[in-house]
Amino acid sequence: MLGTYRAVFRAPGTAAFCAAGFVLRMPIAIYPIGLVLLISTRTGHYGFAGLLSGAFVLTNGVSNPILARLVDRYGQSRILVPASSVHVVSIVVLCLLAKLHTPQWTLLIPTAVAGFAWLSVGSLIRARWSMVLAGRPELTTAYSLESTLDEVIFTVGPLIATVIATQVNAILGLLLGAALVTVGVLWLRPQHATEPPPHPAGSPKHPSAVRYPGMVLMTLAAVFMGAVFASAEVTMIAFCGQHGRTGLSGLVVACFAFGSGTAGLLYGARTWRASMLHRFRVQALIFAGLPVLFLAAVNVPVLAACAFVVGLGIAPMLITGFGVIAEIVPSAALTEGMAWLSTGLSIGYGAASAAVGRIADAHGARVAFSVAIGAGVSVGVLALGVYRRIARPVVESQPVAVGSG
Repeated sequence: MLGTYRAVFRAPGTAAFCAAGFVLRMPIAIYPIGLVLLISTRTGHYGFAGLLSGAFVLTNGVSNPILARLVDRYGQSRILVPASSVHVVSIVVLCLLAKLHTPQWTLLIPTAVAGFAWLSVGSLIRARWSMVLAGRPELTTAYSLESTLDEVIFTVGPLIATVIATQVNAILGLLLGAALVTVGVLWLRPQHATEPPPHPAGSPKHPSAVRYPGMVLMTLAAVFMGAVFASAEVTMIAFCGQHGRTGLSGLVVACFAFGSGTAGLLYGARTWRASMLHRFRVQALIFAGLPVLFLAAVNVPVLAACAFVVGLGIAPMLITGFGVIAEIVPSAALTEGMAWLSTGLSIGYGAASAAVGRIADAHGARVAFSVAIGAGVSVGVLALGVYRRIARPVVESQPVAVGSG
């Protein structure tokens, strides 16, 4: 298995951009739970906490395709510093307002700006892999590696955020995220050799990535995937709090991510004969049914076990999702195409975060798990639509209109 993963690093520069990307996107698992804990550790309620976390993820989802289109046109190195600078300053302002105990609504503005200015790091790194390993079988392994690293981040990040928030101060967790963004940007920006070439004005034009066959349905499926992630995470935090075990919430969320990371590592080590599209359909149906297991949770240890099992469906779903996009979107719009998947995830995460906290407050965590279950079923239905839409050969030069899905 190690030999399979070692092969993806034979190309020069791959280890460097992979490591920089890991640092740069570590905050993706610190910010959402850090924002929830920023409020819940002070008030004991999850309504506004979920709204604040949702505002960050939702605005990030809105900006992803916009910033990605700029990256495709001007290159990663020209967009990284200005966008990330706005993000870091906004996080600092947010922390200052929280420190001064200003009214809660004032926290929404810098949170939204910080989310909007944060680049889709996963899309940037996967675009580099796609360029370096174009046409090679190792590309699937590289996508699996990135999904596994994502889950390592989602295993470690919640633990870091929870320990800092409950043992020290939630503000410090957010500042740590800003510091990691700064380090990651300074590390990745000089790596020009593996950076996909920009496609400036005057070069052959392609329509927006979302106009290619199946992309609308893929984005909608990603919305419900994001809703599964958010509703599961916020509800698990609420479940722990309502059972008097708030300090274990990070560990439970980490089990969710650990399950995904385990599946992703094993998935990437195997050579697959089935097409990417067929594997995407199968993984979507598995992913759709797993959230029902949350209803079996009767205490925190059982919830942790359920979270691990449900998490097993995440990484293979994302690996095949990004793989399908790489097959149907041209290289000139690849960063944008991958960003649309990230956008869907962010929009779903943000919307579910904003809603599920209130449901957990009003009706309890067990009822709130129904949001994750319903969202999972929706993913399965939409994935079947994607399969039907693009199972026939796709002609790159003849994209469909947005409304056709």
